[in-house]
Amino acid sequence: MKLPLCFLIPILLTGCQAPAQIKWPAFSGGKVSLITGVEAEQRFKISEHLGTMELHGKPAKVKVALIEGKEIQMAKLLDIEWGKLCHILIINGNLKVDSLISLTGGLPDLLVLGNLEAPFFYCGDSHQRITGTANIKYVIVGGGNDGSLKIDGRSSVPYIISMDHDIGVNAPDAEWFDWNEGTMNELVRDVYNPVKDQLDSEKLAELVQAGKSIKRSAKRDLSFKGIWKDWLKLYGRDSTALYFESFTSFLEQENVLLSMDYMDGYDLPAEIFELDHLEELNCMHVQLKSLPPAIQQCKKLKKLNLAFCKLESIPKEVGYLPELEELWLSGNPLKELPESIFELKKLTMLVLDAGPFDKEEQKQIQKRLPKTAVLFY
Repeated sequence: MKLPLCFLIPILLTGCQAPAQIKWPAFSGGKVSLITGVEAEQRFKISEHLGTMELHGKPAKVKVALIEGKEIQMAKLLDIEWGKLCHILIINGNLKVDSLISLTGGLPDLLVLGNLEAPFFYCGDSHQRITGTANIKYVIVGGGNDGSLKIDGRSSVPYIISMDHDIGVNAPDAEWFDWNEGTMNELVRDVYNPVKDQLDSEKLAELVQAGKSIKRSAKRDLSFKGIWKDWLKLYGRDSTALYFESFTSFLEQENVLLSMDYMDGYDLPAEIFELDHLEELNCMHVQLKSLPPAIQQCKKLKKLNLAFCKLESIPKEVGYLPELEELWLSGNPLKELPESIFELKKLTMLVLDAGPFDKEEQKQIQKRLPKTAVLFY
């Protein structure tokens, strides 16, 4: 069947329409074009600068936004805007961002073939490479273990926060807080909660813009009340203790579970040993100078976690806990165990570091605790 000409004309016109023009986020100082990964590799050696081309698929299908100009300026650079349009963003020139760079969602990767200037630089699972210098007024934050940030030139930045992130930056004047090195715990609790592994970016920005330190003060309230307030900041309403109207009422409960993990910088307050119904005490990563002999007062204690507390010795009083079932001592440079531990009748699990004990000593410990699962790490 032949269609009349009046029907064919609209169809032909529709087929000849140009593709819709891309609406790029606002910037000034240059021109933008969309090129393929093949062209980007030929012109800019993406594989050498970023090494991420293969992450985005076949080069011919990889979308690369190229902005060329001597001085490119943006109000902000956000992944939620650029990540919808391209896999990789190349700035062929210097880049100045007035407010915030936030590339935390995986796309796009960023290559700046020049210098960078911005107040804040937040990066996540995407990859960034700056071939020149970087002047970041307040802070660089790297979060997520699949991303990376490399800056070839010297960087000027007061703070760098690396949450398990690959950051290669020459910033001799910066103060670093690194998850892998355990220094994230030095951040003020309003900014970082180590229990939930959460960083409050808004509070961070508020403090650094006001010129206030984001590092916790060495002068801290070491009273039980002060520790309790810090506990509130760490655990919030997730802590079982906080369902009670007051801490006094909590102490009167039975089957008490007390967790002080990651609350580094404290010794155990004496009040803990007055908890008649304490059944579980978790002190993991609390950098204790020593474990007080008063621990023997906790007669109902079933589980004691002292992992990574940097303890060089364990007091004999730990062996005077008649109900103790689990004892975690890994991550401590222990040279020996007190003889009293081998008298713990209900001990079902003992966790130690393998390093301080040779094979023969490990066999002897297990032999002397035949009813206990002794684990060496």
